[in-house]
Amino acid sequence: MTYISQEENIPTSHQTGLEDNNDPPNIIVQDFAADNNINTQLSSDEDDSVRTPSTEGPMIDQTNLKRPMEARKIKNSVKLDDTPTEGRPSVYLFIFVNPLSGDKKGTDLVHLPIQHFRLRKFPQVQVEIHNILDDEDRINGIRNIELVEKKVGLGQIPLNTPSERSDSNSSSSDPSKPEKGILSKAVQTRQIHVWSAGGDGTVMSVFELLVAHNINLDLVFFSCIPFGTGNDFSQVLGWGRTIPEKNVLGQKLQNLEELISDRLQKSEAARLDIWQIKMTCFPGGYVRQAGPKERKDGHDVAEVKEPHDGDESSLVRKMSNYMSIGVQGFVGSGFEAHRAGNRLANMFVYAHESTKWVFWRRFPDLTRFIQNISQEDNILLECPSPEEKQDKNYSSTHKSHYPRMTNDPIDFVVQNIPHIWGREVDLWGEATSGLESVANRSGCTDPSTWKPQRANDGRLEIMTIENMTSYLKKLANIRDHVSRIGQFDSPFEINFREPEQHKKEVDKVQRNSMWTKTKAFVKDKARHKYEMDNLICIMCDGEFYEIKDPKSIEFNRFAQIWTLGRDDDKNQGRLVADELNAQKDNV
Repeated sequence: MTYISQEENIPTSHQTGLEDNNDPPNIIVQDFAADNNINTQLSSDEDDSVRTPSTEGPMIDQTNLKRPMEARKIKNSVKLDDTPTEGRPSVYLFIFVNPLSGDKKGTDLVHLPIQHFRLRKFPQVQVEIHNILDDEDRINGIRNIELVEKKVGLGQIPLNTPSERSDSNSSSSDPSKPEKGILSKAVQTRQIHVWSAGGDGTVMSVFELLVAHNINLDLVFFSCIPFGTGNDFSQVLGWGRTIPEKNVLGQKLQNLEELISDRLQKSEAARLDIWQIKMTCFPGGYVRQAGPKERKDGHDVAEVKEPHDGDESSLVRKMSNYMSIGVQGFVGSGFEAHRAGNRLANMFVYAHESTKWVFWRRFPDLTRFIQNISQEDNILLECPSPEEKQDKNYSSTHKSHYPRMTNDPIDFVVQNIPHIWGREVDLWGEATSGLESVANRSGCTDPSTWKPQRANDGRLEIMTIENMTSYLKKLANIRDHVSRIGQFDSPFEINFREPEQHKKEVDKVQRNSMWTKTKAFVKDKARHKYEMDNLICIMCDGEFYEIKDPKSIEFNRFAQIWTLGRDDDKNQGRLVADELNAQKDNV
């Protein structure tokens, strides 16, 4: 065996959860054969020995594997062959960690002195930890996934078989040997598992990483460890908003082992639609992420992408959860400038920004921005502005048979999963009224065409928050009233009004009458600042964006991924329930 070293110090016992007496953690530390592209380093330090607990119980003395004192961190590697004490792995789990998400719990993971290991409970599972914000470590993780992917394609990594599972559990009768667990049936069906460890933004960062390197998504199971603030993705999978223990590692890494084992034993496979979102603006405008331009705080999905070419006329990203156009975007735009370093502080910052809008500002009417929703040049829904609704000639100049919004909401919610605001809030499923928000309903806005909301059906649900009172009700978790607009099939787009329609009223005045100019000036003073500037703010999966002179937002279903959600006697993740119900419908 050979160890791969890295120039980083080993954390203290307090950081790693190891006791001062250097007792081994309840984890099998497995050293892996390196790929030909990876260089190994051996040390001449006679005192720096490494001992590895085997599946049989006794420690294996590795004194011949010495590492220099300044290179004390054992990097990731892939083990593809049998060892004298363990068979080859049949499941490879890659955890990409954002060490700055939420309360920065991920820092403990990326500082572990050993970045690959096997659990005692599941010796057939190899776990690798990668820092997604570290360029070298991130690429190293992708290379290892590509290596395993290649071996799977060649049939060189067999799946678990019933005989192997019974053999691995046979030691439970021997009290001197650690009890082995049984992987869930779903886990056993794929060899490559990729988890994100961070917030909702990190989830899509990891997905974007796999797509950018052409990883075959049909070979991957996707899951997560929630370290962020909202963690809607984790909740819809059934794994909860936060990890059960404040210390992710625990004494002798017990908490980490239990967290991983819980997902491997109690999970079921479920599909999830991933949507591609393209935001564009009119010439002279821009599309950019809210907050500081040069940020290295771990909350910017762009930090793990290729450098931006400077073109701000459009922005493309992926979405798994939901998008909010309006309320959450405006609040979040200010929140990004003051985002804190832990979950509790972030909640206070967000509440403070919300208070500003509730008591000192007011949200603009979105129908002053959004003109319609269309699909392949066919209008699905018209969104007349307040002035157009009052114009008697509006109906005669527009085809009245189109579905048409009757109110002027302050927020559009475009939802893929039935969660919002970091809470298990099923706004669509629990709504009992609000259909009056659209007149002349037909097609995708007609309730008779709607199907149960699912995250794997190629549809997105659009709802609206009507006013400040409705917004406060949602914050108070009063959710039975929401204006459901419709279910929209891929692809479709939300179209915005031209910038000329946002010109100042005084600039539109053609007469030099002082009275006319005064009325125009007063009208401008009553307009919302963001509406005058034609600036719309958007939240998408925990990340916030600003669009100056918005033109359109296009929605296309990009892919379906297989996730692992919770499924046991105590809890069933919503995605798992959706998947099982979809299978029943197809029977």
